[in-house]
Amino acid sequence: MAVQCGTSASRTEWWREDADCLLSELVRTERQQRRLAARQGEILAELERRGVREVTGYGSLARLLCETLHLPFSEAKTRAARAVALNGTRDLTTGEQPPIAPATALAAVEGAVGAAQIDKILSVLGKLPTTLPAGEREQAEKILAELARAAGPREIDKAGARLLAQLDPDGPEPKNPDPKPFRPEFSITPHRDGGHQIKAHVDDETSARLQAMLNPLAKPRPATETEGRDTRSPWERRGHAFSELVRMWAEHPDLPTQAGESTHIVVTVGLEELRTGIGQATLAPSGEITAAQARRLACDAKIIPMVLGTHSEPLDVGRAQRLATPAIRRALIHRDRGCAFPGCEAPASQCTAHHIVYVRHEAREYPSGGERPLTLNCHSSSVKLRAA
Repeated sequence: MAVQCGTSASRTEWWREDADCLLSELVRTERQQRRLAARQGEILAELERRGVREVTGYGSLARLLCETLHLPFSEAKTRAARAVALNGTRDLTTGEQPPIAPATALAAVEGAVGAAQIDKILSVLGKLPTTLPAGEREQAEKILAELARAAGPREIDKAGARLLAQLDPDGPEPKNPDPKPFRPEFSITPHRDGGHQIKAHVDDETSARLQAMLNPLAKPRPATETEGRDTRSPWERRGHAFSELVRMWAEHPDLPTQAGESTHIVVTVGLEELRTGIGQATLAPSGEITAAQARRLACDAKIIPMVLGTHSEPLDVGRAQRLATPAIRRALIHRDRGCAFPGCEAPASQCTAHHIVYVRHEAREYPSGGERPLTLNCHSSSVKLRAA
């Protein structure tokens, strides 16, 4: 036989009740818990009036709740503050202190509002200016308390923001009237996976310029029959765009000099590793990279041959030479118009010159030029190629 809705039942009997009964009981027990919480708050407020240390020996209401109810200190502190705000207290110097939110306290005793709603109301009241007349403060609290009977914390938060905009349009005074001057920051931190994390703190103008330069490079690649659609996430596309932007800027003729030379990076790799693409190379100052990565860097760089002794001492240093001269690059741009990899639409400004050994997809016939013709390829396509 099913129990009547609203009466006490064991766990094994609830399956007998219909949905309406369960929902009704859910609301009833929630209101009962709220009333009990309000009653507990009244008890805590009375202990605070009598003096917690003198009556119980504990240093504060929060410490009392921690020890007697085994609560975390953060929750105990919140409960104690809520109880005093709703019920008032007595101070030895100022005497009786009335409750901050009497209308909210009445709704709590009736079980109409819960802890989350009460905390939102107290948060809004705490942001009101101290110069606000008592009548306006009381009216604002009544409005929020009445709203809380039929609304949740989010609605209370929105209503509180509107009240603050009306009662205190200028907002609170800044804590620091003389803010510190802006200082840009930039740092690069190496990670164990071979990547580097870049952090920067820049002004609005620099941020806007950087985003304006990155956005065109971070667009999804057009879908092709060979590669399909671009599956990179927006974060990954921006990362590739930033790498491409650095590479493009490194080729700018007006870069500042360092020690009398144009801005450059130094890659040290053995001849055999450079030929085969197998092994390690050293990239100053980052550390070790693969020989294959060094080969890709060499595709659009100046090569300085150096003969080292058994103890890595330089025995002979040659002159810098560029395998793809500016004239050859202009000819490649005229011929290829952009990345020569099948289906890639990257423009010539994002490409470097490569001697092609093979292509994964033979969907395009490359111009004649021997067994390893020189073509333009973007970075993403060059990963699929074996450069020499």
